[in-house]
Amino acid sequence: MTSTQRLADVYQIVTSVGDPRLHEWPLIATPWPCLSLMAMYLFIVKVGPKFMENRKAWDLRGVLVVYNFALVLLSAYMVYEFIASILSIPEFNLMCQDVSYEEDPRLMRLARVCYIYYLSKFVEYFDTFFFILRKKNNQISFLHVYHHASMCLLWWMVCKWIAGGVSYFGAACNSFIHVIMYLYYGLSAMGPSVQKYLWWKRYLTKMQLIQFLALIYMAVYALWHDGCGTHKFFQWVQFGYGMSLLVLFSNFYLHTYLKKPSKKE
Repeated sequence: MTSTQRLADVYQIVTSVGDPRLHEWPLIATPWPCLSLMAMYLFIVKVGPKFMENRKAWDLRGVLVVYNFALVLLSAYMVYEFIASILSIPEFNLMCQDVSYEEDPRLMRLARVCYIYYLSKFVEYFDTFFFILRKKNNQISFLHVYHHASMCLLWWMVCKWIAGGVSYFGAACNSFIHVIMYLYYGLSAMGPSVQKYLWWKRYLTKMQLIQFLALIYMAVYALWHDGCGTHKFFQWVQFGYGMSLLVLFSNFYLHTYLKKPSKKE
């Protein structure tokens, strides 16, 4: 068997095996739509700042206020749906629940909000696009781009294979953080009269760090309990991804809030 045939077999397995409930939903059956949108995002990140280099920055204050408060509402809705769906499932184990592919309306509700959360990661690409249009290139850090790009692929994997079970935890926590984060961004976009009250930004970063520690703990707990009904591969991915974000956000916190700036800075 040639390497090409092996790759074809792997691709066939990846695209044919998965959650049968979500297989026909948009952007789920194969990874190519997700990867194409990720490639488009990375291309815009690469060429966008150069395109705007000799152009005037856009004034997007009104757009940013509407966009950020819309994401506050969307994030709050997802928090509600995650909580309501797991509470509706009898004897749902918050720490170690396996994934069931039954078309029970309660299980489908949890799968649906997982899918909505996945789609929201593409909407959040506009965070970066608005930075580019406003020529805020200092905001487009490796951490920012890595997080925005990778979450889409990570959650394609979740929706493809494990839309349920303990997958709720990371998404529910992240949605809760995003309620606060986009509220901060929305208020900040309203101008200097509001910005002076936004002293609590560093505490938002602390909450994000706590979120990643909780995510890592859940992954370790699941690995200790034989994957909690899912393949251990997914728990290792969660563990590795959580560790990467913990390191990157810790570095951001250190340089933003703890490190004393040099005279040159």
